[in-house]
Amino acid sequence: MRVVVTGSSGQLGAYLLDPLSRTGWTLFPWSGSKRGRWGDLSLIPVDLTDEAAIDRELSRADPHAVLHLGAISAADQVRRDPARARLVNVDATRWIAQWCADRGRGLYFASTDMVFDGERSWFSETDEPRPILAYGQTKRDAEIEALKAPGATVARLSLLYGPSRRGRETFFDRSVALLRADAPQTFFSDEHRTPLDYQTAAEILVELVRSEHWGILHVGGRERLSRFELMSRIGLALGVDPALVQANSRADAVFDEPRPADLSLDTSLLADLFPKLERPGVEEAVRRMYSG
Repeated sequence: MRVVVTGSSGQLGAYLLDPLSRTGWTLFPWSGSKRGRWGDLSLIPVDLTDEAAIDRELSRADPHAVLHLGAISAADQVRRDPARARLVNVDATRWIAQWCADRGRGLYFASTDMVFDGERSWFSETDEPRPILAYGQTKRDAEIEALKAPGATVARLSLLYGPSRRGRETFFDRSVALLRADAPQTFFSDEHRTPLDYQTAAEILVELVRSEHWGILHVGGRERLSRFELMSRIGLALGVDPALVQANSRADAVFDEPRPADLSLDTSLLADLFPKLERPGVEEAVRRMYSG
């Protein structure tokens, strides 16, 4: 099977390399403008604002399935440049979905829990999306475009965590480095998600491509955790002094956009779809990622 993977140079894309390489599929890893290697493969630079380039590279690869991760995912970047964000997040998804629909190919689109407003806990797949962030709105609009392709799957991902495998320092990497240097760090105790580690998220996406599931699926961890609780447990797994992980409130910060308070996802459908799926707890997941 031939599979195009957009966003291969991103954080999740780096974790997808191992499980995808074990499938025996022929892979076409797309990046934005980045060149280099993706394991034994060369990254294929494809500008997601260029419809002709997308069509050309899809036709060249002629994939059986497209795993579409490529996006502008930084909320502040979406807010600052909404026109480009819409091109990359929404229009590119529409073009890819149309290509897949015209040829009867599979589409697996990575969305986000930020399509919800965060006004309550445990959102299910049937709950009405009401994004309050510009980023969340682009992803919701992209979901609608993706689902126009018959048999498409939309995987709504919760907060993902883990060390970068792309050599680009993330908020997670900086936080862990500072904690290991005995520098106290504060995290919101009143902002909740259902966090999932990158490695497990990547494994789930590969299983989705193998499966016959279609429609919307929530992909997250088993536990509803605040950022403070999450980082406390990550620190515990890494042997950090617990006193260094400190709590604060969203009211202590000023934001350019409102932040959803609770984006926890109900992942019952995920558990039913993959009954043998292992979703390790935070401590085990962190040890696994750092030991690997």
